[in-house]
Amino acid sequence: MTTGGYPPPQQDPRATGAHPGAPSYGATPPDYTQQFPQYGAPQNGGPQYGAPQYGTPQNGTPQFGAPQFGAPQYGAPQYGAPQDGGFGGPGFPGPDPNFGAGTPGELLPRFGARIIDGLIVGIPMGILSAIMILASGGSGFVDFFMTVVSGVVAFGYWAYMESARGATIGKKLLGLSVAGPTGGNPTLEQAAKRNAFVALQILTGVPLLGFLAGLLSLAAYIGIAVTIEQDGNKQGFHDKFAGGTRVRKS
Repeated sequence: MTTGGYPPPQQDPRATGAHPGAPSYGATPPDYTQQFPQYGAPQNGGPQYGAPQYGTPQNGTPQFGAPQFGAPQYGAPQYGAPQDGGFGGPGFPGPDPNFGAGTPGELLPRFGARIIDGLIVGIPMGILSAIMILASGGSGFVDFFMTVVSGVVAFGYWAYMESARGATIGKKLLGLSVAGPTGGNPTLEQAAKRNAFVALQILTGVPLLGFLAGLLSLAAYIGIAVTIEQDGNKQGFHDKFAGGTRVRKS
């Protein structure tokens, strides 16, 4: 039916909610989480797909790109732990900071120190031996006894001074000191080994053996001098016999 030639007015579909896709005012909005479970609240406590789960591995697989706290980072140094091949690790003790310090002692100063120490020990013992022999009327036994005592004193002097003081008086005067194989003063055993040739003096008072001991003592001094000159670290064979002692400039 028309009114005055005009078409009848159409009812606004928005008033009735008949417009497709238009919400009904006053009605409960549809629950889109039921249609699209990936949005909104997690379903049954499950993870949200598409969102990274920080700190929680997915299916036992670590999250690449996210740091796993408490686990070592590959390629990064672990501070506080020795790196492979470094000093201080198991089986690799660190070097002694005092070992090798200073310049190795040369042959001439070392020979000079031996002469000074020989005089320091020899002069008093020579005087004492002369007094004892004169007092005994030239007894051969007293002469032999004092020779043995002089040898023991000389050997003890070098072994004690090098182990307890790190140098004899002669070495101190010429600016030299003795270091053990790992630094510091040598032990008494090491000092005794490197001065074992001095103990040959004990046998000089024995007939026949005294002559042989004198030859051995001379050969030892020559051998020590040759090996000191040939060695890059100025270690004589007596140093190597003692385990690797070294004489260095203080």
